[in-house]
Amino acid sequence: MSAKFCIGRRRFLTAAGAATAALALPVVARAQRTAAIDVAVIGAGGAGLSAAKELLAAGLKVEVLEARERIGGRAYTDTSSVGEPWDRGCSWLHASAVNPFVAYARANRFEVFPDRYPQRIYEGSQPMSEAATAGLRALRERMAAEVAAAGRRGLDVPAEAAMTLATRQDPWYPVAAAGLTAWEGVEPSNFSALDSFHFDDSGEDLLIPKGYGTLLGHYARDVEVRLRTPVSRLRWGGPGVSLETPAGAVSARAVIVAVPSAVIAQGALVFSPYLPAEVLEAHHHLPLGLMNKVALRFKKDVFPTESSEIVRQRHEDLRGMTYITNLWGERVCVGASAGAFAHELEAAGEQAALDFALGELVGMFGSDVRKHVDKGAATAWSSDPFSRGAYSHCLPGRFGAREILTRPLAGRIVFAGEHTEQSAYGTLHGAHLSGLRAARQVLDLLRRG
Repeated sequence: MSAKFCIGRRRFLTAAGAATAALALPVVARAQRTAAIDVAVIGAGGAGLSAAKELLAAGLKVEVLEARERIGGRAYTDTSSVGEPWDRGCSWLHASAVNPFVAYARANRFEVFPDRYPQRIYEGSQPMSEAATAGLRALRERMAAEVAAAGRRGLDVPAEAAMTLATRQDPWYPVAAAGLTAWEGVEPSNFSALDSFHFDDSGEDLLIPKGYGTLLGHYARDVEVRLRTPVSRLRWGGPGVSLETPAGAVSARAVIVAVPSAVIAQGALVFSPYLPAEVLEAHHHLPLGLMNKVALRFKKDVFPTESSEIVRQRHEDLRGMTYITNLWGERVCVGASAGAFAHELEAAGEQAALDFALGELVGMFGSDVRKHVDKGAATAWSSDPFSRGAYSHCLPGRFGAREILTRPLAGRIVFAGEHTEQSAYGTLHGAHLSGLRAARQVLDLLRRG
């Protein structure tokens, strides 16, 4: 892990200091019983779409089965709820030096630009000066160095355990720890420092006004997808595989399972026979953390500057949201919460999340915020039965779980998803890379089989 803690979504939540997805429409296959095919792909998120695209290019017969009424999974650009595009899920093109979607976006005339928004911490209604927040910046650097040192030593301990007592008792610790919570979707006491150390964050993070979900839809526009077709059981006891769906069974020579780790860990997709203990345990060891967002549109500009800023109210605990004001130059503000507090707000309901965000914004910017609010929406990723969270983290003491899930099973089952990509977990480009890896593995298995 580098010292660049404040990048992308982690930068967003540390702040310096039913909608319609805007996806290219997929070709939708009719839901009916099909004859044997080469490869079935379960899930039309970033991993499944990337795998299918590669396999189709190799001339294989592929069936992509998606439980939702849309493609994209956790890459979901909403264009209707507040009148401007905003990503309900992944937003940043992380690690631009190694992210294949950066070159794809530029080659296909998608505007991308560096995430260099000004950042402010507010104490009540007063923005704090750079001098006043110097301690926060110093603490972030110290936290990054301490967690990285543990990783270099191979210590598979909670990230918080890698920090000194002085770090954890620093007055700025709640704000700084919110950034780590944002990155992993869970508090520093509950994710592995060693796993985090192996993330490759080379290059600055980029933003895409049309939406990351829109970009994925463009990339996968030629992939045929069977929507509204959840797979409830995967049978692999004999030759090939058989998938049970509401429309009947789908048989294939091999299958790529590209669903979030929590879907398997929580038993929503049943395997017959059951998965080997090591494989099932690996899914349990990679639970999904949570980041939820709210989007608010205003009838007039209620913020101090017309340009976008990242702002956060200072708290003495990990409660609170971080906000991007005037998103894309419009009168839209997007806020995000993570970890336990995100779960708390989600359990209270969408209106509670919107009310909390409005309360914080009123505290920072005055009563015009509430007076001029037009419309709003909030996400609830942990309640989504096809996601069950936002993105994966590795439990302390369980490093290596991601690698276990990159191994083909029985010569016919291959797992894909951001949770399997050690250097890019929790990201769309990680899901994409895992899909490419899974496609290569399946091609090799079928050649040998």
